Amino acid sequence: MDGAPQELQIDRAAAVDRRDLAGAAWVEIVPGFARQPAEALAELRDTLPWQQSEILRYDRYVPEKRLTAGVDADVHPLLRQTGLHLRSRYRVAFTGVAALLYRDGDDFQGLHSDRELRWLDDTLIAILVLGERRPFVLRPRQERGVPVERVPSGRGPDDLILSPGEGDLLVMGGASQRTWLHGIPAAPGHDQPRISLTWRWTSRTGRPDTNPSYYDGRQFGDAPRRPGYRLRRGDS
Repeated sequence: MDGAPQELQIDRAAAVDRRDLAGAAWVEIVPGFARQPAEALAELRDTLPWQQSEILRYDRYVPEKRLTAGVDADVHPLLRQTGLHLRSRYRVAFTGVAALLYRDGDDFQGLHSDRELRWLDDTLIAILVLGERRPFVLRPRQERGVPVERVPSGRGPDDLILSPGEGDLLVMGGASQRTWLHGIPAAPGHDQPRISLTWRWTSRTGRPDTNPSYYDGRQFGDAPRRPGYRLRRGDS
């Protein structure tokens, strides 16, 4: 960074669409938050160190249907400016940023909540979405007595389906990680990439969540316990 003034990559005056949800949760959408989303998508897709991660399921590792990358927020003005905007708007210091690449409609993420934050009563999850619009599903954790994970994403009677993309900013807040699930279902026929850039914060107040998170894995056999999440062997 040479210290020269940088072109503003975000629209700080973009309208905010806020929806209050049951269970002391809320979600905000800021359409068109990133001013040049297509250019940012191409640059980040081609330059970030994308890696294949694996999740432990039933005592064997299976690849996630997406790629992941750690990001230095200073590598791109859009990331640095977004981080500064989030801190200014919400008056807290976020951690991040993490990047996820959905290469096409075959890549997806199942319904889950960000339990790795542990303190879930007061959290903020901010996601800047670049690329193709796809369904982003929010579902109440308790759904009419039916195990919520067994109902396909987007087909539950109480599902809230949003379609962020093309530079939109989505923020989940309040107790959304304790009382709601979110996920990105597969989208057959979609052949364009999508990048999610995520910042997180928790107040670390309330009752810590001790349930297994998405990354804790599922251990069923008598073999020694293994991490629930890892990078595919051979990846750096």
